[in-house]
Amino acid sequence: METTQDQLPIRAVGTCFRLIEALEDRREAGVTELARELDISKGTVHKHLSTLQSLGYVERDNGTYRLGFRFLGIGERVRSHNQFCLAARPAIDNLAETTSATVSLMIHQHDLGVYAYRAGVTYDTGGFLPPVGGSVYLHATAGGKAILSQLSTEQIDEVIEQRGLTECTGKTITTKDELTEELQSVRDRGLAFERGEHVPSIQCVGAPITTPSGSVASITAAGNIDKMSGKKLEEDIAGLVISASNAVEVSLLQEV
Repeated sequence: METTQDQLPIRAVGTCFRLIEALEDRREAGVTELARELDISKGTVHKHLSTLQSLGYVERDNGTYRLGFRFLGIGERVRSHNQFCLAARPAIDNLAETTSATVSLMIHQHDLGVYAYRAGVTYDTGGFLPPVGGSVYLHATAGGKAILSQLSTEQIDEVIEQRGLTECTGKTITTKDELTEELQSVRDRGLAFERGEHVPSIQCVGAPITTPSGSVASITAAGNIDKMSGKKLEEDIAGLVISASNAVEVSLLQEV
C-alpha cells in the first residue's frame, strides 16, 4: 500500500514533489497543464514552481517550466557516497564491455528496486528500461528477485503488503506461492532470470550483492529477447554476472 497525499505529515512537501515528478515525466509543462493533471489549484502550482525556480531547481522559459541541473548535482553526490555504487562501478563497466549488454546496479529502497548505475549499449533496452534513478517492482524483474531472495520472510511479506504483486505483463508473477517458489530457485542457483515479466521484449539475468552488514543490491545484464536468450542468457552471460557479483562483494569486504 502506497502512502497517499492525506497520509503525509507535511502535505505541502508532497505537493512539491508531485510537481517535480510531473515535470520529470513531461520534461516541461505550464502551470495550467500541471494544475489540471495533478488536480491542484493554479495558484498553488505557481507558488511551488516560483519557489523552486528561486532556489535554482526549476527553470522557466516562455511560460513553461522544466527541471534544472541542480538535481543532477544532488544525484551525482548521492551516488558517489553509496557503498554499492563505489564498489560495483568497475565490475559493471567491465561486464558491459564483455557482454555488449545493458548492465545495471539495482538497489533496494522503499520496497522497490532503484537503478543506481548503468553501463553498456542501450539501443536494445533504452526505450523500455527505466532510467538511472527510476524504480521498478521487485517481483517483476531479475534484479528485484535477486534482492528478494536475500530478504527474510517477514521482509518479503512487507514488500508484498506495501507494493502488491502487480501484473506488468502476462508473464509476471502475481501470487505469493509462485513468488516463494521462484525465490527458492533463485537462492539455489544464485541467479534470477527475467523472461518478459516486466517488459515483453526484454530478457535479463541478475545476481544478488550483499554487504557484511546485510544490505542487499543486485547486478543485472539485460537485452532484447532476440539477442538475449537460450545458452547466451542462461549460461554464458549468467556466469559472467555471478563473477561480477562476487567481485563486488570482495570489494565491499575489503572496505570493512
